Amino acid sequence: MQRQEVPERLGRYQVLAKIGEGGMASVYLGRRLGPAIAEDDDTYVALKVIKDEFAHREDFVAMFLDEVKIVASLRNPSIVRLLEFGQEGKRLYCALELVMGQSLWRVWDACKMRRSRLRYDWIAWVGARIAEGLHVAHELRDAAGNNVGFVHRDVSPSNVLVSYDGRIKIIDFGLAKAQHRLSKTTAGVMKGKYAYMAPEQARTSSVDRRADVFSLGVTLWEISCDRRLFKRKDDVETLIALDAAQVPDPCALVWGYPRPLWRVLRRALRKEPDKRYATALDMARELDACATLEGRTLGSPDIAKVLKALFPLEAERDAALLSEASTSLETGAPMSIRTSVSSPALVPEDWKAALPPGLLNDRTKR
Repeated sequence: MQRQEVPERLGRYQVLAKIGEGGMASVYLGRRLGPAIAEDDDTYVALKVIKDEFAHREDFVAMFLDEVKIVASLRNPSIVRLLEFGQEGKRLYCALELVMGQSLWRVWDACKMRRSRLRYDWIAWVGARIAEGLHVAHELRDAAGNNVGFVHRDVSPSNVLVSYDGRIKIIDFGLAKAQHRLSKTTAGVMKGKYAYMAPEQARTSSVDRRADVFSLGVTLWEISCDRRLFKRKDDVETLIALDAAQVPDPCALVWGYPRPLWRVLRRALRKEPDKRYATALDMARELDACATLEGRTLGSPDIAKVLKALFPLEAERDAALLSEASTSLETGAPMSIRTSVSSPALVPEDWKAALPPGLLNDRTKR
């Protein structure tokens, strides 16, 4: 595939280091040029640049712009803010709130590398924050006060960011729906995404908020059980498993699995939408109750401890990136860093010494 060339500037942003890569977009660290024009106008942003093969398609551009106009109004601590969107020539991009951290998928993977698993109350607390953010999106209304029926459609561990300071952020609002529509005519666009879909979503594009509830249930089941739920060796077998929607009891699979958490996930993962939680907020409340069962009250500092223990080298590297960007801004010197910071997870030899007791569960137990 032809290498995508990105200019040094997109709109009012200077393009700095590449910090991420996805199937439909590349992400760059961007710096605002000129004075702020709004209260939430950040100096540093994440610039999501849609890849050329999609940005050159008029149908995708129209769908994408329709969606981001809606997403721009979303404001919630659990949703990455969309600051603005635009086109530079034929290049389509979004300026997003910059979140320095790791995806929930990478957090899970880092635990596997250490033969550990995330604590159940930690998972429940994070899940509650995701559900709260989804509820805000689901409740989005137009100028006339009518619910617009917004559905994320791609809730998964890779679309949840956990910041180094312990904040939870859902990403890719707006891109998911346009991507889903485009998949009707573009082979392979949705490949690998089926494992987190609700059964009705895999069969038809007509879904409501309860599809996101199901996808969140899959995400939390997998992370808490430390195994995939519907993913099989190919998409056909995955779709067959998804359509059956048979969900094993985690209490029979994992030593010490809390039954209250299973009750929440079992309801979220019902095949019939009417039997799931009616709203993500209902699910959030019950997940918050599960987060207190071990007698601890969790918050962002507790989430940050896990990130600090799992990703000390990545956090140091990302801080250096911002430091260089800041120095460059003050001195006018160009940045030397232009490489991706999303390389494979790093495991320091002394990682156990940095891990507070009880922060993670032992993966060696069933």
